[in-house]
Amino acid sequence: MLVIPPASERGSLLPPLEASRVPPTASRKTWFAVYTAPRHEKFVHAQFRAKQIDSFLPVYSVVRRWKNGVRKEVEHPLFPGYLFVQVDASQKLPVMQTSGVAYIVGNGNSPAPMDDAEIHALRIGAQHTSLSPHPPVNAGDTVSIKRGPFQGVRGRVQESKGKLKLIVTVQLIQKAFAIDVNICDLELAG
Repeated sequence: MLVIPPASERGSLLPPLEASRVPPTASRKTWFAVYTAPRHEKFVHAQFRAKQIDSFLPVYSVVRRWKNGVRKEVEHPLFPGYLFVQVDASQKLPVMQTSGVAYIVGNGNSPAPMDDAEIHALRIGAQHTSLSPHPPVNAGDTVSIKRGPFQGVRGRVQESKGKLKLIVTVQLIQKAFAIDVNICDLELAG
């Protein structure tokens, strides 16, 4: 059983943001979505860290209350079954040989790289706000954020409990997450 220490003791599940800003070259590392065995996301993430493979597991927290009255904050993967790795072509085999990895998400023949803007929005969101899972949105206006740490991020606006949320869909895996936004920071996307 994998024991995860409290957030205050373990640091961040995020690699530094500067690692994603590698200049484009022939051996440029690219972000890929990895599908895991059910409920193995944290286990696989720990193995990637041990293998020194850049990985990112976005999580959100919920407070659970057990029958005996104990309340505890529990972290869950934002996208159950998925985490993200940043590798070049020579590192795909070690990723696939990691216990708990089912496959690298792709088009059937080869792994498909993540959209840089989507992974950047996820990483910024995980560091600056509280992310929450959200079903993909089909209705509503498509907007982009015009200022702040999320500048340029595109998504659809939805109102929830009197607050505006920008719903960003990670197209490759058809999963979405929500970011709290102010109306004054939004502009219609063209």
